Amino acid sequence: MKSAGLPSEVPTTRKPKPRPKPKVTHTPVAPKTDPRFGTCTAAKARGYGPYVEGVDPEYHWYIDRDSDGTVCE
Repeated sequence: MKSAGLPSEVPTTRKPKPRPKPKVTHTPVAPKTDPRFGTCTAAKARGYGPYVEGVDPEYHWYIDRDSDGTVCE
């Protein structure tokens, strides 16, 4: 027997509110590279180098004359 004045026990089918997407608070930053010089001599004179193949993106800017995987040594 049901009591008068009590709500019936019927399951509700409410959908949860969607959560707001988090705001991106930073912008991706490109990796920093050294300044580009015309020659390794110019780079070394200003304190840059050596650059290793597969490690430093600057490696491909210069000629590896002895093919040892390092430039501006």
